[in-house]
Amino acid sequence: MRASLRHFPAVMLTGARQVGKSTLAQAIIGPDWPAAYLTLDERPVLDAALEDPDGLLAGAPRPLVLDEVQRAPDLLRAIKLAIDRDRRSGSFLLTGSAQLGTLQTVSESLAGRVAVHELHPFSWAEVRGTAAPTTLRDLFAARDARDLLELWRGRGVPPDQLAEIRRLILRGGYPVPALMEDDQARERWFASYRQTYLERDVRDLADLERMPEFNRLLALVALRTGQLLNLADLARDAGLPYSTARRYLALLEQTYQVFLLQPYFVHAGKRLVRTPKVYLTDTGLACHLMAAERWETLERQGRAGAMVETWAAAELRKLLAAAGPFCRLYFWRTHAGQEVDFLLERGDECVAVEVKLAARLDPASLAGLRACREVLGPRLRLAVVLYAGTSLVPLDAATLAVPFAVFFLGPGGDELAR
Repeated sequence: MRASLRHFPAVMLTGARQVGKSTLAQAIIGPDWPAAYLTLDERPVLDAALEDPDGLLAGAPRPLVLDEVQRAPDLLRAIKLAIDRDRRSGSFLLTGSAQLGTLQTVSESLAGRVAVHELHPFSWAEVRGTAAPTTLRDLFAARDARDLLELWRGRGVPPDQLAEIRRLILRGGYPVPALMEDDQARERWFASYRQTYLERDVRDLADLERMPEFNRLLALVALRTGQLLNLADLARDAGLPYSTARRYLALLEQTYQVFLLQPYFVHAGKRLVRTPKVYLTDTGLACHLMAAERWETLERQGRAGAMVETWAAAELRKLLAAAGPFCRLYFWRTHAGQEVDFLLERGDECVAVEVKLAARLDPASLAGLRACREVLGPRLRLAVVLYAGTSLVPLDAATLAVPFAVFFLGPGGDELAR
């Protein structure tokens, strides 16, 4: 983000509530970038931004941090004018809990003037205090499974890998609950988060006439995380018209509570599913919404596998964010039901990533990978099967079974076992 401040007049830091945007923005202020700080959470600042955004900017120093800008959408118009008058790099650092393109009153975007960064909840590596691994670049640098095995041979696995993953999933990645040891305090935090999100962020962005149904829709999406999106069923279960459910789901996406993963297809002639998958952004919140405070509850509900997939999807998105615009994430599925959990695409090459909760692999469970290779041919350079085992195991010349910790933690992942 510091590099973006050196090259763009404005930088936009977006992400869900309580993900740490304000903390990060204030941490960047220092001798190298001596910015002033204003937050629209303070009533006088919010009133000024709503009533006279041009006047607010005219009287403020540069550089300037403006926190929670989505609360005054017309402020972005004033920022655009200010930048057009003076295009010095690093003039503004903006934070907001809604995607920039969703602010309805902005007639013109800040395209060409702003670099946008999304801040995600903590990754596994961040919870452990280690650097983001070079996993994605390694996947596209390796020539085959043997080459990848040599690259990752020295990476360790914590002795309680599976227990740690379960704990990570139940706690989620929001900084406060992720570091809490008290289960009851964590549940209170999530309950408060849900209420504040509904009462503040949602009402700031949209005038919802059916707030209870919106609240129920959020819980219903949590119960469907990792599944193909069936909006008609979702609308029916939430008691909403289809068009309203579609609008409410878009609002959940815009406020970073859910994300949609699109299917991969080479060209339109292939009979592949065009429906996206829907995921909760944070597994801790998802577990709270489905009243699963313990791992055994997820297993009784039959949702443990979907929650591991949701966690893996979120971890992959965090790796992508750390790597920059390196590759894109999809899933692969045919109408016949053959599926690969994730597909990473870079240029005209792909790497398949399959997620298995088990410590041992059943060859029959890898039929989706074989079908994907038949369809994609040489376009599919490598396949990785993430599993709860402790060893790197070549399954064939182009497929490697990889422990979760090796993939998501990188070198030294076994040194900080908690």
